[in-house]
Amino acid sequence: MRARTSRRAVSLAFVFGVVAGFALVPGVAGASGGGGCGGPVTDEAGTEVEIKEFCFTPTILRAEPGDTITFTNLDRSPHTVLGANGIWGSYDALKRNVEATYEFAEPGVYPFVCTWHVGMIGAVVVGDGAGGAIDTTTADGPVSLASSQTVAADPPAGSNGVAGALAAGAIGLAVGAAGAVGTLRLRRRSIA
Repeated sequence: MRARTSRRAVSLAFVFGVVAGFALVPGVAGASGGGGCGGPVTDEAGTEVEIKEFCFTPTILRAEPGDTITFTNLDRSPHTVLGANGIWGSYDALKRNVEATYEFAEPGVYPFVCTWHVGMIGAVVVGDGAGGAIDTTTADGPVSLASSQTVAADPPAGSNGVAGALAAGAIGLAVGAAGAVGTLRLRRRSIA
């Protein structure tokens, strides 16, 4: 009976230590639900879209024909900016602090998505919104890549999600092992 109780106590101490280790390490969890920020739709005029906290901000960007629109990823996670039916944009990863700029030559509504994160959607409305990418291909369409470059910025400390998860796992295992050893020592003293 005592051996069974001792093993159970050691197991519980180990599991508690692992769970506590993961809970105490900040920054391990990423976005919820696989993408899409769930925030309200925003509608602004301008030439810049920020990708932040799994949102395109603004969600709807209003611009003039001939404007260049810059998409900048400020998230730790890579994203894509791909126009409806792949008519413009790219499947290529837009990594942290990287921007891509597209020129919108004609009026129209140009919806886009992040192909990696469900719910990350937006639209560029050029001019009055009439016309645009309907019945065109990427090669002859009204949107073209103007540039793609890395934005000079220092990532915040602890921004590597994989390293954070590994650190949390190591801390959790260490705390769990320490709890298990401590429980065994207490059991041995009470038996002696």
